[in-house]
Amino acid sequence: MSYKSSVCGYFYGDEYDYILLVSFTQKQSYKFLFKNGKIYKEDFNHECDKNEFEAALKKLCNEYANKILEHQDELNEYEKIYASRKNFNQFIKRHHFLKYEIRKFQNKISHFYETLSICQSEQQNLKKELKNSTHEANVFRTMANEYACRIDDIYTFIQSIKNDKINQNIYILTMISAVMLPLNLITGFFGMNTQGLPFNETKNATMIVVSIMFGVILCCVIFLFWYTNKKK
Repeated sequence: MSYKSSVCGYFYGDEYDYILLVSFTQKQSYKFLFKNGKIYKEDFNHECDKNEFEAALKKLCNEYANKILEHQDELNEYEKIYASRKNFNQFIKRHHFLKYEIRKFQNKISHFYETLSICQSEQQNLKKELKNSTHEANVFRTMANEYACRIDDIYTFIQSIKNDKINQNIYILTMISAVMLPLNLITGFFGMNTQGLPFNETKNATMIVVSIMFGVILCCVIFLFWYTNKKK
C-alpha cells in the first residue's frame, strides 16, 4: 500500500494514534494504528501482533543499514586519495551528487529515528520492540553526519592540493619574470637604433653584451636562491 507522505512520522488522532514508516527508497511503506493497546496494520480491519510490527521495523532498518554500508564503501575508496593522490577528477565530478545523497539520507534517517523515539515514549507496550530499532536508527544518523564531514574533508584536501600546485606555478612564473625583466631592459636598450650606444664601435661588442646578460642572470639566480632560503 502506498501513502502520500514520503517521510516517516508519528501522528496523533482524536480516537487513535498511528505511525507511518517509509523505507529510504520509498518502495516500502507501513502504517500501524494504535487504539486501546491494540495494533492494527493499514486499517482497523487488520489487527496484528507485536512480532509483525517488529518485523517491519527490522526490514526497514536493514534497508537503511545497506545504504549506509554503500556510502561507507564509496568513501573508503575515495579516501585512498590521501595516500595515492589519484582519481581527483572522479571525486570532484561525484562530489556534489554524493553530498546530495548523504544529505537526503540524513533527512530520511532523522525522520525515522524521531518517529521511533516518539512511538517509544507514547506506546509503552512496544518499548522493548522499539528499543533496538531506535538505537540502530540513532547510530545510522550519527554515521551519516560523520560521512558528510568526511566528504567535506576529502574535497578540502583536493582543493588544497590544487591550490598548492597553482601557487607553485605562479611562483615559477614569478621567478622567470624576475630573471627575464633585466634581460628585456638590456636587449631593449642595446636594440635602440640610435647613435652613441656603448660598445657601438667595439669589435666583440656582442660577446660583451651577452656576458653582461649572463652576469645579470647569475646575480638574479643567486639573489633569488638566497632570498628563498632566508624566507624558509
